[in-house]
Amino acid sequence: MSKEFNFDFKTWILEHDINDYEIKPENENNIKLVTEYGEATVNFTTVEEGTIVEFSIVSKKDDSVKFYLHFELNDEDHAKQLYDEMVETLLNLKNEKTIQILLSCSSGLTTSMFAENLNSVAEMLGLDYHFNAVSYLSIYEEVDKYDVVLIAPQIGYMLNRLKESLTEKLVLQIPTAVFASYDALSAIQFIQSELEAFNTNKKKKKTEECSHCIEYHKRILSIVISLNKAQAKIFYRLKEKCEIIDSHLIIKPSMNIYDLYDIIDTILLKYSYVDIIGIATPGIISDDNKLKNLTYKEEAFDIKKEFEKKYNLPVILCNNANAAVLGFSLDHPDYSDIIYHSQQFGFGVGGQGIIVNKKLLLGKNGVAGELKYFIKRMQFSDNLHKLVLNEQGAVEVVTKSLLPTICTIGPEAIAICSPMTPNMDEIKNKISSFIPEEFLPKFYYIKDASSYMLNGITQLCVDYFDKNE
Repeated sequence: MSKEFNFDFKTWILEHDINDYEIKPENENNIKLVTEYGEATVNFTTVEEGTIVEFSIVSKKDDSVKFYLHFELNDEDHAKQLYDEMVETLLNLKNEKTIQILLSCSSGLTTSMFAENLNSVAEMLGLDYHFNAVSYLSIYEEVDKYDVVLIAPQIGYMLNRLKESLTEKLVLQIPTAVFASYDALSAIQFIQSELEAFNTNKKKKKTEECSHCIEYHKRILSIVISLNKAQAKIFYRLKEKCEIIDSHLIIKPSMNIYDLYDIIDTILLKYSYVDIIGIATPGIISDDNKLKNLTYKEEAFDIKKEFEKKYNLPVILCNNANAAVLGFSLDHPDYSDIIYHSQQFGFGVGGQGIIVNKKLLLGKNGVAGELKYFIKRMQFSDNLHKLVLNEQGAVEVVTKSLLPTICTIGPEAIAICSPMTPNMDEIKNKISSFIPEEFLPKFYYIKDASSYMLNGITQLCVDYFDKNE
């Protein structure tokens, strides 16, 4: 630990006398906080200039990571605040301890009776499972509250589509013999087996890296911010030439600007220097490089100015949809005109990144691709937020979001990141009812855009050096 900072964080943690969790020191650099529902780990790593603290929480329900961050230990109040935030997340796992299972059939009536049987058997077996039933028309509206989706054989045709749309959920079809006989015990055994396999496979999953290699002699720290209703995710990557020196994913219930400071401070402590910082974030980046309309900061915020002043480094700021289209273009250099469209699950308004003549289209004060300024005024068959929670409605929303941009720039390719519309033929067929097929671009489905965003913001950093050296 640095000489200027004397707060003994380890002792402060160990002296907590708390009934809500058990404190277990593993060794001098590792402390565990254990509850019935999850386990938190606090790691201390001493480097030459100071100490790095790492927090992580794993849920016992499904072995998933619910919280991860790291920071340089140089401020007592900040360390305590992050610790309290971690503990709050750990204790909140109690509210998520029950595995919630959604049953569905064509009407919901048959599965409602089956759900009652399943709840009775789960209670007798002492399992923390709870079953509810809805009509298939309501699956997407209700699914946020559930861990498993279990559909009846008569709507088995929906299985693949549900799996494609709900990638973070376990989606199963009840075996026909089990459903026909209302065999609740066999159904629960089936769910237990599938859950174990699903959780094992989920831990093995890694974000796919895009194939394009951005080579440059400078050391570039690229940061990508992704926010949704459930949590904040911050991806970062430190890269030099084609080598990834460090990378990680920060997971929190919400985020604030200090999370970015923590990432940068930690990287600088571990690696002594970087040459440039690139940040891809939701929100509008204005002509004066101020960030507008981001949830962790109400007013326009000059991240570039603040970070450059603090770190004495050039900082490149970019909207994350714009970063994604740049990253996609690096993997597809033959295209001159490209649209990237993002439609997050449950959100009525998406966003777009646009490239025209191989150049990123920003518009005045960064307004290009900001669909919210027109989409709510378009004619739809139903309420916008209801439409995105059913398959055909989501196709309608994505199509009508794309039509004005397609007619304006005539793209050669469209990359779509929209879990509710994984079938690009459906999008193409819908758009072809408006625009003759001879004018249509090639459509690409993007399951996870984070790698494209990282590559895109990295390329902007490279462009900065090319321009200024």
